Amino acid sequence: MCRIFAVRSTKPLNVRPAFDRLRALASEHKDGWGIATFRETGRLVERNTESAETSSRFDALGSEAASSMLVHIRLASVGTVHERNNHPFTAGPWVFMHNGTLKNFESHRAKFEAQIEPKIFSELTGETDSERCFALFRTHLGDSNDVAGALTRMFRSAEALCDDATEGKRSAMNFLVGDGRRFWATRRDRTLFAVSTPTLVAIASEPLLPDVPWQEVPQDSLVEIDEQLQLSMRPIP
Repeated sequence: MCRIFAVRSTKPLNVRPAFDRLRALASEHKDGWGIATFRETGRLVERNTESAETSSRFDALGSEAASSMLVHIRLASVGTVHERNNHPFTAGPWVFMHNGTLKNFESHRAKFEAQIEPKIFSELTGETDSERCFALFRTHLGDSNDVAGALTRMFRSAEALCDDATEGKRSAMNFLVGDGRRFWATRRDRTLFAVSTPTLVAIASEPLLPDVPWQEVPQDSLVEIDEQLQLSMRPIP
């Protein structure tokens, strides 16, 4: 299990309250962190295997104001504690994070990997189910602009391969993907909350910013934040 946070705002935002809460949560989610910050000059991604609870660099980044940022703290399930397995994963304009684990992934790894486009598969560097989900998302996306469709197809492919319908065992699949201007997320079997105000929108594993009206994302929902900072939610097709 991990924790995720994504925020966009109309002006640079003080993210210190969110970082302080994430540092406290990192006593459990202790296997590293990753941050993607989007600025006019480009995207900056940092990943580290040190616990966010004790990392001076993580703490320092929490003192920066940001208008577009994604944060992940990791509790390792599939894959060793190594920077190559830290989220967020990146490719082209896309940044991807996962909170959850695919059921019985090792038993289905070969079939899952066979669905990934060979060139994309050759670019994998770690061992996690999460990085492979990102690769399958990119396979489904191809050259299209249908991000929601590609995320849904990846979600359903993972469900079909890894879930055990006879025993009612479902994979935990809170996925989040974005390019700094737009974010998409799914919720399944992990907590997820969203907030929308005239000046900011955010998605997080739990309410991390104070004094804003967080709402719980319903199970099996798809969340979208568009370029105009409009938040929408609907059932996953």
